[in-house]
Amino acid sequence: MSDKLMDTQELSEIRKLIGDVSDQPSKEPEAPVAKPDPVVQPQRSKVSQDSGEFNLNDILAEVSGAVDQAHEGHSASPRMQSSMRMPQGTARIPRVNAQRPVSQRTGSIPRVSQGTARIPRTTGRVYQGTGRIPQGTGRIPQGTGRIPQGTGRVPQVSGRIPRVPGVDPRAVEESLRATADEQARHLAELAAEEDNEPRLSRRERKKREKERRAENERALDREDDIEIRNPREAQRFCKRRAKNLARRSVFVLILGLLAMYITVASGMGLPLPAMLQYAEHAYLTIMTLMIMQFLAMFAGLDIVGNGIYNLFKLRPDRSTLVDFSLVASLIHGMTIILFQWSGWLPYCAVSILLLFAQMQEEKARMAGRYRAYKAATLGDRPIGVYAHQDSRDHVRRAVKYQMPDLTGFLREMERSDKIDTFERIYAPLAILASIVFAAIASFGAGEPTRFCWALSAILSISAPFGILCAFGAPYRNVSRKLLTEGAAIASARQAERLRGVKQAMLRDGDLFPTGSITIDEVRNFGSYSAEKLLAYASAVTAGQGLEIGRVLSEALREQYGRPVRATNVTNYESGGLSADIGSDSVLVGTAAFLSKLGIRLRDNQGIENGVYVVINSQIAGEIKLTYHPTAQTYGAIHSLCRLKIRPMIAAQDFNISPAMVEAMFEVKHGVTGAVDPARIPELNDARYVAKDRVCALLSKDGAMPYAMVQQAADKLVGAMRSNLLIGTIAGICGMLLMFYLTFKGAAEAVEPKNVILYLILWYVPVLLINLTTRRNY
Repeated sequence: MSDKLMDTQELSEIRKLIGDVSDQPSKEPEAPVAKPDPVVQPQRSKVSQDSGEFNLNDILAEVSGAVDQAHEGHSASPRMQSSMRMPQGTARIPRVNAQRPVSQRTGSIPRVSQGTARIPRTTGRVYQGTGRIPQGTGRIPQGTGRIPQGTGRVPQVSGRIPRVPGVDPRAVEESLRATADEQARHLAELAAEEDNEPRLSRRERKKREKERRAENERALDREDDIEIRNPREAQRFCKRRAKNLARRSVFVLILGLLAMYITVASGMGLPLPAMLQYAEHAYLTIMTLMIMQFLAMFAGLDIVGNGIYNLFKLRPDRSTLVDFSLVASLIHGMTIILFQWSGWLPYCAVSILLLFAQMQEEKARMAGRYRAYKAATLGDRPIGVYAHQDSRDHVRRAVKYQMPDLTGFLREMERSDKIDTFERIYAPLAILASIVFAAIASFGAGEPTRFCWALSAILSISAPFGILCAFGAPYRNVSRKLLTEGAAIASARQAERLRGVKQAMLRDGDLFPTGSITIDEVRNFGSYSAEKLLAYASAVTAGQGLEIGRVLSEALREQYGRPVRATNVTNYESGGLSADIGSDSVLVGTAAFLSKLGIRLRDNQGIENGVYVVINSQIAGEIKLTYHPTAQTYGAIHSLCRLKIRPMIAAQDFNISPAMVEAMFEVKHGVTGAVDPARIPELNDARYVAKDRVCALLSKDGAMPYAMVQQAADKLVGAMRSNLLIGTIAGICGMLLMFYLTFKGAAEAVEPKNVILYLILWYVPVLLINLTTRRNY
């Protein structure tokens, strides 16, 4: 064999391994390898297979011929190349025992060219006889089984989250972990529900189904399905739409009043042209009313179209209910004209007034959204108000943090509201009940011709003004009031969350804003000057976000003092700070803080609202501060108390305490509370409300806008709930009353003028409730 591949030592070792020769290496030259016969070689392989022996000369001939051919640049003829290729079954080399020495020259078993693993075309068979591995030789020599470092390594994929500039990787990792845990918990709950569902009672199954519907409803409000609008463009759109609806609603109101006069004047003897007298020209009067209704529907085409669109989307709302009333009135009038049925005046006037009420509701809602978007564009650094359910204190707490952008607030503006949920339940039930009641009152009584009349009468009273005007007017009024303070509420759903809070967290700047803390006196008890005391005190308190730190820095600047730098600043829960300034160890805190540290004060040193400076365990001086209560903070705290919301102090200033706040702002003892000092850093971190949705927006910080948001939320939710309650009672009672009267055939009692009077009487308390939201608070 050519020594390009192996040396004699290696060949001898292979022969010894398979038992072809003796232990001594053969010194006779190897015979030239003959060309394998395609006919004879399969028989030889078969014999070798039956006898369990291997012919080493055949293996060496195949390997030598194939590799030499590859080294010579494939100089042989195509026929010779095909005959010199090694069959697939002979491409495996017997493993060498690990105890045998490996050639230092090669270090590994020679590789075979890629082209030698093909099956000869002449036979198409795989030589199985030479592909066996001798038993007991399964060990791999050291050095031959290693994978080269450049090619054998598998690249490892890092499991770490890539770092995004401006984003805390720990917050991202915690958010992802929380999301995964929540999904796993949800899947486990679903599996447990499916296992326990056959054993649940009927009431429990209904409750479970209700929860599933609520979950599906929340799924409709996913963040991915909500399109966030540009606040300035949305502001212009809402303003244009509100003005457009205001102009068109005036025209609809005029048509409604004319139709109502024609309807009422016929039975009350009021002056009316002879051609519009229902007793003399019934069809002409009906045609006039229907034309007026067509014009009103054309003026409010967007409201009508929105109701029809929501009906086809299987989400009927209040506009759909008004559309059914309009269509029923038209069908009732057409049946009187076409079939000449003896009938009564259609309820066109009532339907026009219902359309006007729905247009007013949409106009007021657009006006409120316009003011909310305007408040969102006032400040560059908006502040979000959240209603957080604290899992440790088991209480819902109102907190506010600075938002990075307006995305969260704008998303809540576009999310479906509480009034939308109500109308999706009430509207289909009212429509279905009206159809059923009309069918019973007509077909059940044996009078099929009454169906259109009964349906129109019941539908005209199924949508009272209390339901149609439940949310728009209160939202517009509270948005107008909040805009004066640069604040806005996202929706009624978020206002309801704010109304349910029991505590409101107040920080240093809320209680004592800029300018409300002044320095009265600086007293030194040693060799330190007043400038050095101010420099040390301001250096320790400046980087902690304290208002007194800003005050001390301003005082030092006014005295042209030289600022110093503090290191190793430590904040103590008992009301003090410590730091290192150069070679001095400095403590800044109250008298109580020094007493806990074992530092005794001199006589008459304990003054109210004083800050002491201790340098190297010696009292160096005292800085007397005065806290001035402001009128806005005074009103904000009393407003929270009237709403039964407890102010919780989360101040870092060690002089501010509940007793101090109660004394300065004249509130009852025990009304205010304080947050655990150990949790103040946690509450001051925006990650505290990472999973909560923003409820309101403040364009400027302060206690008064914060309290006004709470008041506005209480007013809005209270007015909306009261209006919906009154409207629902009016609608249900009206439909039942109309069903009874139409079933009895009492046409005089269900005239359109009586329906209008019924709707107006039930609207009076709704109007008074809406006016209460305009009062100053």
